[in-house]
Amino acid sequence: MDTVLFSGNTVKDMLMVALYVTLTFAAAKVVPMLFKLAVKHLTSRTKTQFDDILLTTIEKPFFWTVLIWGISQSVRSLRLPTAVDRVSHNVVVVASLMFAAWAISNLISALRKTYIDPRTQVSENRFDDQIVPILEKSLKVMVWIFAVLVAFDNIGFDIVSLLTGLGIGGLALAMAAKDTLANIFGSVTVFADRPFHVDDVVTIKGHTGTIVELGLRTCRMRTFDGTIVTLPNSVLVGGPIENLSMREARKQACTIGLTYDTTSETVEAAIAAIREILGAHEKVRDDYAVRFAAFGDSALQLSVVFWVVPVKDFFDVVSEINLTIKRTFDANGWEMAFPTMTIHQAKD
Repeated sequence: MDTVLFSGNTVKDMLMVALYVTLTFAAAKVVPMLFKLAVKHLTSRTKTQFDDILLTTIEKPFFWTVLIWGISQSVRSLRLPTAVDRVSHNVVVVASLMFAAWAISNLISALRKTYIDPRTQVSENRFDDQIVPILEKSLKVMVWIFAVLVAFDNIGFDIVSLLTGLGIGGLALAMAAKDTLANIFGSVTVFADRPFHVDDVVTIKGHTGTIVELGLRTCRMRTFDGTIVTLPNSVLVGGPIENLSMREARKQACTIGLTYDTTSETVEAAIAAIREILGAHEKVRDDYAVRFAAFGDSALQLSVVFWVVPVKDFFDVVSEINLTIKRTFDANGWEMAFPTMTIHQAKD
């Protein structure tokens, strides 16, 4: 047991380290559980959810912090070179700060999900649906930057000199990151001008879909095919944006063909029937138009134009009207035309 293995450390010392590490692992498991039980007992009479959120968000970071700290202290109980001891101390400091930043980031997300999202979902103002994710990401970035700077300061770096160096190299960094900066300015412009909101249907650079997320750098759109298109925010400033959701009504224009043996009285009756169908539908605007448009190659063409309000019901309304027109034509024996060709054979 007294056999020296390295740097004056014996077998007994190594066994003690192994014991300490085992106890540390057990403590990392048990201590958070006891802490959780104690806090729940103390806060069981409160109606707020904050204590539950806090416990949930710090549970895993607390476990890893205790584990890293215990292993470091166990290893430092050995006779080690000064450099190794210093590295061990720095690892604990950096890891503890990173775990703290992790816990705070989790807390920010949990607070948003519990307290802010329910309010934004019932709010009629859709601007908060866009700004809340941006604020959440910005807070998280600030937390991590602060944690990294404090970590550098604690392990011996001169933060003032580091920040000064970053300032000197800021121009080069800005040149290298000009696309990223353009995207950030693009997001600022969108927030200022508000050409669209989350859940709006828009057309940007030939892509049409529903906006699902607007971030600091990119905008995500779900197309009608179900795919996600990610667009850099810089294109939102440099080109036109067509917001289809801003339309008060959506236009439907179609042509209905009647066979050439249809009488003029029947054509008039068909026009009157279609107008009656459109006028009776509560989601069709009053400025509809039905006309005898042209003598087509194989049909007498009726032009039908109407507007659907609201836009979200467009496809359902068009389907209902088409079915009603078809039933009316079938009931009256009015025959719709289909492309035909008549060939006349010349006599010899």
